Amino acid sequence: MKLGRLFVVAGLALAAAPPALAQSIAEAGVAVGVMVYGPQGNEVGPVEKIDGEVVVINTGSNSAALSGNSFVKGSKGPVIGYTKSQLDAAIESANQAAKAKLDAALVAGAALRSADGVAIGTIKELDADGTIVIEGTTQTFALPRDTFTADDTGPMLRITAQQLADALAKSAAPAEPG
Repeated sequence: MKLGRLFVVAGLALAAAPPALAQSIAEAGVAVGVMVYGPQGNEVGPVEKIDGEVVVINTGSNSAALSGNSFVKGSKGPVIGYTKSQLDAAIESANQAAKAKLDAALVAGAALRSADGVAIGTIKELDADGTIVIEGTTQTFALPRDTFTADDTGPMLRITAQQLADALAKSAAPAEPG
């Protein structure tokens, strides 16, 4: 999956439907495979996945995860407050902002943590091929750029500390004779 292909756009969830009209997923007619429509009745894209109160819509260009209360029941099916082009533009803008934040955060010497907040080490160097070398607490290792994200406190991995430990242990294990 390319970085940016799926981006949870929290701001979109708040603006997608007027709060007074917000309904539950079931009341709005949201289900996997159902077409979602924009405010003028034009197709936005089908529902790809539902995970609790998060609904993923695929516009054909992007996938967006929206809060379940972003949908209202329309005459054709579920409706959100964005047209397909508006939703795509919002996703692309959010992805560009996230990329810029990551670019600014991925610098040598920056402290790195896992998705679950565990200190992992520091960024040692950024290779030209996009590989990031990390001076970990127990070893030095490298990961591809798409393994990282950033928030207001700096760079972090998209995986938990346990997932990283498991991956490092697996990569260090000797190959089994075949």
